Amino acid sequence: MKKLLLAATLLATGICAMASDPQFPGGTDALNQYITSNIHYPETAARNGIEGVVTVECAIKTDGSVGTIKIVRMIDPDLEQEAIRLMKNMPAWTPAEQNGTAVEAVVTIPVTFTLPD
Repeated sequence: MKKLLLAATLLATGICAMASDPQFPGGTDALNQYITSNIHYPETAARNGIEGVVTVECAIKTDGSVGTIKIVRMIDPDLEQEAIRLMKNMPAWTPAEQNGTAVEAVVTIPVTFTLPD
């Protein structure tokens, strides 16, 4: 199996200005590990040498589940579908909070697809 160089940076934008950010279980390092361990480079994209960063926005619901998923930076349909698959299969997050109450928030996760040299 081809090795992949992946990077995921978590950026959170709360719906309410005073809300805490949603947290992936274990933090950003665990999110990177989740992506590295679960990503499958699409065969067609690999064969065609397609690389790049697919940026995904996900709504994290008040129960910590992933809601609406939106691709905000497109590269290739196969890479985008793989990024969506990863987001759909993520474990539940700790939701954002405002004044002690869970609130929905949006996180932005760039998923980098890089083929080995």
